[in-house]
Amino acid sequence: MEAKTLPPIQLEARYDSRVWGGNRLAQWLHLPAAPSPLGEIWLVYAENRIADGPLQGQTLAAAAERYGALLLGSVPFERSGSQFPLLAKFIDAADHLSVQVHPDDTYAHTVEAATGFNGKTEAWYLLQTEANAQLIHGFNRQTSREECSQLIANDRLPELLRYVPAHAGTTIFVPAGTIHAINAGVMLFEIQQTSDLTYRIYDYGRPREMHIERALDVLDYAASASAETPPTRLDSRRTLLVKCRYFAMERWQLHGRVDSATLPTSFEIITVIDGSATLRSFHGVWELTLGTTLVLPASLGAYTYEVANSVTLLRCYVPTEEL
Repeated sequence: MEAKTLPPIQLEARYDSRVWGGNRLAQWLHLPAAPSPLGEIWLVYAENRIADGPLQGQTLAAAAERYGALLLGSVPFERSGSQFPLLAKFIDAADHLSVQVHPDDTYAHTVEAATGFNGKTEAWYLLQTEANAQLIHGFNRQTSREECSQLIANDRLPELLRYVPAHAGTTIFVPAGTIHAINAGVMLFEIQQTSDLTYRIYDYGRPREMHIERALDVLDYAASASAETPPTRLDSRRTLLVKCRYFAMERWQLHGRVDSATLPTSFEIITVIDGSATLRSFHGVWELTLGTTLVLPASLGAYTYEVANSVTLLRCYVPTEEL
């Protein structure tokens, strides 16, 4: 397929059973064949295969390599070539995840260069939360490598952690270097840099590999900034939830007919979190139901949402430097 415009891309999702996973994702999305427990669904990842259309069977990475800026947009392509830069997933925590930290790009591209991964800055949009559910986000005060190392050795690290309440509808920003954990009773959508570099620091006694020295290398030891990012209303339909160099995430709440268009600067990832809609473009028609995720190539151009009742979706993209 050689064209100046590419169609929306739907991917085959990857389902991951994790020790801390639950059953809410499978119930919410009506997935009777999903593994149990189901911890993560990788909706958009470079190695996911394209489910249908003229690019069916190719990985997203292969399509990005072939089409470059037509798929990715000028901003991601100028920064990192044909690498697909973002990973989007659902997470369901029935138990506490490990307390962990992710490296930044500099550490990932040097110490972890063999993995091919970037650093990992991420953000969470909380979909469902149980009463009294919490998240771990940063330290509750200034600390140091030496103090953290000593507390880890004595199984006392939780004394330094900041616990924040988890409320559905809020957005949590987790820059690389931030100690963090998703605790039991939280289901969320995550957007992140394409990376699977996770350094476990504390894991509630579970017999899994720890990564203490690398974690100590990359931790930000300052008292952390606010976990929750305040939303910014852009117009009657769109709310900006979070924005950084690597990604921006908006919540769109739509009714009726809404015309939109991709920009040549970046692809978009859209994920339906409530309701349903129909997306129409020059290339065809896509039915969007709960959990449906599409990659809209930068070259797609004009498209239209047709909404019978209402739909809420998350829209993620790579912002320009000016945003």
